[in-house]
Amino acid sequence: MDKKQEITERPPYIPGTSEELDAVAAAPSNHEVLIENEKVRVVRVTIEPGELEKMHTHKYHSVFIVNSLPEINYYDEKMRKVKLAGRRQAGIPRYLEPEGVHAVENVGDKLFDGIRIELKEEMH
Repeated sequence: MDKKQEITERPPYIPGTSEELDAVAAAPSNHEVLIENEKVRVVRVTIEPGELEKMHTHKYHSVFIVNSLPEINYYDEKMRKVKLAGRRQAGIPRYLEPEGVHAVENVGDKLFDGIRIELKEEMH
């Protein structure tokens, strides 16, 4: 694990990636489904202080609202640290493209807590 190497792009989702890597399947202790139907899946995302989630993906476009935003590290599947672009603020919705294999580590001292609204229909 080379956590010292840093890159600037979140990994893109690759169609055909195993469903076993879906966030809810791969990291169930961090991803709780609140609502799901044929159009959306709403997932509560929590990461305890000091916790590194298991590697996973998000295959849908989504809106993510982080209610509690401690300091985090975001890693790609090779454990390279990804420098996240843009200003992140608690309570402010952000649009996210589908994400390839990654994991988030909470290096802060409070719970990371957010709601991710995944849009299952294709974007045009």
